[in-house]
Formats: sequence, C-alpha cells, structure tokens
Amino acid sequence: MKKILFILIFFYAHSFADQLPDLGSTSDNIINKVHEKKIRYQILSQAYSSKLVARDPELIFYINNLGARLLKGVPELNTKNTTFFTIKDPTINAFAMLGGIIGLHTGLLYAANSESELASVLAHEIAHLSQKHLPRIIEAQSKDKFKTSIAMVFALLLTRSNAQIANAAMQSATASAVQNTLDFTREHEKEADREGLVILNKAGFDERGAVNFFKTLDKANQFSVGAAPYFLRTHPVTLDRISDIEDRLKDFPYRQVSDNPNFKFVKAKMKAFSGEPSDMINIFTENISNKSYGNESAENFALSYAYLRNNQIKKAREILNNIIHLKKISPMIVELEANILKEDGKFIAAQMLYEKALFKNPNYNAYIYGLSEIYIHMNKFEKAVNLIEKALVVYPSDFNLYKLLAEVYSKQKKASYLEYKNLGEYFYFSFDLKESVNQMSLAINASDANFYDKSKAEQRMKEIKAEIAMYESIK
Repeated sequence: MKKILFILIFFYAHSFADQLPDLGSTSDNIINKVHEKKIRYQILSQAYSSKLVARDPELIFYINNLGARLLKGVPELNTKNTTFFTIKDPTINAFAMLGGIIGLHTGLLYAANSESELASVLAHEIAHLSQKHLPRIIEAQSKDKFKTSIAMVFALLLTRSNAQIANAAMQSATASAVQNTLDFTREHEKEADREGLVILNKAGFDERGAVNFFKTLDKANQFSVGAAPYFLRTHPVTLDRISDIEDRLKDFPYRQVSDNPNFKFVKAKMKAFSGEPSDMINIFTENISNKSYGNESAENFALSYAYLRNNQIKKAREILNNIIHLKKISPMIVELEANILKEDGKFIAAQMLYEKALFKNPNYNAYIYGLSEIYIHMNKFEKAVNLIEKALVVYPSDFNLYKLLAEVYSKQKKASYLEYKNLGEYFYFSFDLKESVNQMSLAINASDANFYDKSKAEQRMKEIKAEIAMYESIK
C-alpha cells in the first residue's frame, strides 16, 4: 500500500515537473525572469486549487501585512513579485520557492511565542529569495534534477495531511535524494540568518525572536520526531547556527517590541478551526479552567469560535462578552461578533456593525467580504456592487472580490455579461487561465452584452490567451 501511495505522489510530481519550463543556461547564474514567472504560475495554480491552502481572509490579511512590512527593507523584492500563503498543517515548517513564493504551515504560527518569532522565520525565507539561493542551487546541479525535485517537494507539501502518503514518501530512498537536492547549504543558511536579522531590524521587530524561534525548532526536532519530516525540513537547525545568530545579535541593541494584537487572535482562530468543534470546545474549556494558555483573551476568542462552529450561538455570544471590550484594539473581535449575529439571523444588526467598523477600518478585507455577503443575502445589490468596486480599487487582484461581484450579478438574473466577465477575472487572479478564457468567451456571447462590452471582453481574452501562449512556448 505504501509503495502504491508513493508511486502516486511521485507520478504527480513528475507530471508537475513536465509542466515546468526549461530553466535556460545555468551559466547565466540568474534564472530568466520569464522562466521564473512560469514556475510561479504553475506553483500558485496548484496552491490555489488545493484544499490544504488556508483561505481564511483574516489569516491572509495578517500574513500579507506582516510580509509587506518585512519586504519594505528589501528593495529587490516587493509585494507584487512575492506571494505568501499558509498550508493547513500542524507541523512546524516554512519554505521559499522559485517565483517569489513563501509558504508556511499553521503549525509554525502555533509554535511562535511572539510576533517577532514568526517574523524572524518569514524574514529568513525572504532572505533566501533576495540572496537568490535557489538559482544558486540550480547552478550546482542538473536542471532536470532540480525541476523534478521542486515539483516533488511541492506535491508533498500539498498532500502531507495524508500521513500514509507522507510516510510512504519518507521511506523512499528516492524521496530522500530529492530532499537533498533542495536543501540549502550551510553557507546559504548562515547568509539567510544574517540577512534575516537585518530585515527584522529594518521592520522594527525584536531580532532576538530569531534565536528564540530556532531554539523552539531545535526542541521540536529533538522531542517530536514526526513534527517535521526530514524531507520537508530544508532548514535544519544546528547549535552552530544558533551560536552564530547569538553572536550577531551583539551588534543589535536590545529593544522591547509589542506584538500586533491580531497576532494572538489569528493563532487562536486557526486553532479553533483545526479540529472537530466539540473537541475544540473541550480543549479550550479545559485550558481556561486550568489557566493553561498563553493569553486568556485569545483562548476565550477561540472558544467562542468553537461554539459558533458547533451551532451553539448563545454560548458563543456568552464567551464573546468576556472579550467584547477588546473591539477597539482588534478588528477580529468585531468580525467574530458579526459572524455570531449572522448565524443568529440578525442580518440588519450585522450590517450596521460592519458599516460602523468599515468607517473606522475601510480596507479590512474580512469586513468587506462579510458586508458584501449580507448585502447579497438581503438583495441590496447596488450597495454590494458599490462596496466591492470600491474595494477593487485598493485590491485589484483580490480574486474573492471578483467572485462576490459575479455572485451579485448572478442573483439579479439579468446581467449575465457582468457575471461571466467577473468570473473570468476571478479565475485569472486565482491562476486558472484556461477557465478564465472560457468565462470571457461566455461574456462575449452573453445576450445582454453590447458592442462595447463585447470589445472589452474580447480584448481581455486576447491578453489572457497571449499569456497562456507565452507560458506554453517556454520549454
């Protein structure tokens, strides 16, 4: 059975590798940007179609903002060419990949004791990208071998919720060899550690978060063998690395840095959704009773969400009341309150809450999504369209907004052109270009499309087809 499972995952990896472009001459020392763009497209299309990639808007908003803060100190990278995403996996792991992609596991979020610790890991991965460590690895090995390696590891990243598959792959000599091709050298790790500290410093975080978190990783590897399987551990922590970081910290003056209040609530929310609602209720209730928690407010926040997931609306409200006073410091408390109101059928109250919250925090994605959904539910379509279109000015590549906009027009049952056009944009920005073309074609042929509409959709479809052709031409 294990052999069969490994063959399946290995076949998937090779199929993915076949889609990756020829990386060009390694003598250039730098991968062609067009090649890297295709790799980025292939990886993200797999990621965004995977159920293992976290889609919680508040988590995405938090991680993206944290990443943007760190990227301000890295002129060669920016939010346009760097993408962060989170895999729903309890193990402690993070990774950087070609195409400016940085992934982390929810387990990494759980293990971080402070925001500076979490930031230190992201800064380390950013440093791998800024120092072009992956292209430098390609220099040292055959291109085909590397393509297979990156494909397999990514495939494993997106399937490792299945322990059988992970174990089967782990026990394979081939998988072990594959991992070795992607492991960063000691020199790469030290360079990323050094540059990561600089990035942390520029972003205003506590540089000591780096060594604190590496000690956490070291302890996890010592006492929990299954926490981070070797073939996914591309950044082995050693005493030498920790000592080197501690020596470098002498160059940075001590400073105390307060966490973003959302840090603890994001962690708590992800934990609340990590298991069966009844199980999570028992865990959080026991933790609160025994005072076994990092933060009491966050633990109550998680318990309230667990009750909400279990359709115990009254209990969710009761627990929320313990932390309702924190609404002024964290938008996540407001979002929880709005979700409770919606589940209780109090849509007008939820609408008023969202509208008031958006006035104070107009660019908070979760509020925009939540209020849009309420407007759609209450058939307030014009309000929904105005809200979403305003948000698209700020977030023009947010595919969820296009999906919501398509839903508005679908509910109206009279504007098929706009429905298909926005679905086309949804699929485009979620890296499904072929389906994007299909939707644009439907928009062009929609009965309510006028000459101007058809021309606009035809031009957009032409652009998308050209992008597909460009990717397919890269061998």
